[in-house]
Amino acid sequence: MDYGGHSSLFSSNVIIAAHGQNCLGTASFIAGYATQIFDNDCVVIGTRERVDDLFENCNGPNLAPNVPVRGYNNRFYTTKGNATVTCDCCGEITLAELSKIDPTIEQNYSAFTLPTSDQIIMWGRQKLLLN
Repeated sequence: MDYGGHSSLFSSNVIIAAHGQNCLGTASFIAGYATQIFDNDCVVIGTRERVDDLFENCNGPNLAPNVPVRGYNNRFYTTKGNATVTCDCCGEITLAELSKIDPTIEQNYSAFTLPTSDQIIMWGRQKLLLN
């Protein structure tokens, strides 16, 4: 999902990122207008581990009056199972490192190695209620 505007709810999707793309990419918002991204399965095809460019979302107290994007219960799949993000404060870091900076940006996430094609198709069918 690329920048979808403020106050969005982006949930229950199967996202396939290929050709250098990320699963997500959006910036912080003015207080009261944050986007929530939750319960998604995101697969990054290729050798990159980066799942998101968080732009100015990681810089903690310096964000005021902006509010970071909020993610929770998302599942990230990369070649090595080591999902990373780019942050304004720290460059490219793992989601585990991000949790130490601000545990509220991506809560209760999971990182795995790549699923099979059959698994991805099954997820899509389930989302479309085709099973």
